[in-house]
Amino acid sequence: MSLPKKKVNVFIVSDATGITAEMVAGSALAQFRQVEPIFKRFPNVKTEEQIKDILENAEKLEAFVIYSLVSQELRRFFRTEKKKKNVRAMDLLGPLLRRMVKIWNVVPLLRPGIFKGIDEESARLAESINFTLKHDDGQRIETLDKADLIILGISRTSKTPTSLYISCNYNLKVANFPIIPGEQPPKTIFTLRLRKVGFTISPARAAFLRQERLKYLESTDYTDIESIRRELKYSQKIFRDIQGLKVLDVTNKSIEEIATDIMGNGQY
Repeated sequence: MSLPKKKVNVFIVSDATGITAEMVAGSALAQFRQVEPIFKRFPNVKTEEQIKDILENAEKLEAFVIYSLVSQELRRFFRTEKKKKNVRAMDLLGPLLRRMVKIWNVVPLLRPGIFKGIDEESARLAESINFTLKHDDGQRIETLDKADLIILGISRTSKTPTSLYISCNYNLKVANFPIIPGEQPPKTIFTLRLRKVGFTISPARAAFLRQERLKYLESTDYTDIESIRRELKYSQKIFRDIQGLKVLDVTNKSIEEIATDIMGNGQY
């Protein structure tokens, strides 16, 4: 049995977008299986007041701060203010710049946001896909508010492949959640004001898909058509209780067709 991961708040502070810094930090933290980082990015930091507020919040949340500031003045102020707080922080860019100046005896431009090595749109797409993978099948309820779309439905209604297809093709953060008879979805799903779609399907089609999945296993209630009808009836009850939710019948529809129905031919 694996031990629960330790959740760690990680603040990314940048005077540009902060996307690259977050990707670097994420790559490093991925090496620690015991840690589950919760990233919060602070882009376009230009003032000392912003830095004060960030460090104050970091101290309250015991966050680890990674800052990537091109401005020497802001870096200097950050170091000074950090000493006044009980905050752990790491300068991602400053030591590298100083080392390069020393090696090559050149003067850096010190202009934020001029690095284009990683296309921002590609970085955002990677971020969306990563979010979607982490929020598959009811995971990470605590960060559902960061989603662009939530998909709900009983088992084998194509929630996962549709979520990934939309994430990859529309650059959206998608979470999907299973509807299980007798289990009430988290209150967050009912209260969040973001787009939600509920998948329904014909009992016969659901039974067929489940039988295909369990072809080499013993038959269970999972494939019983009467049990599926009860699941669908329960899911309809849940859907009625979620204000603004759109119900979509996915029977015999391809992933592309389902995505088009959700996105309205690209008009999101």
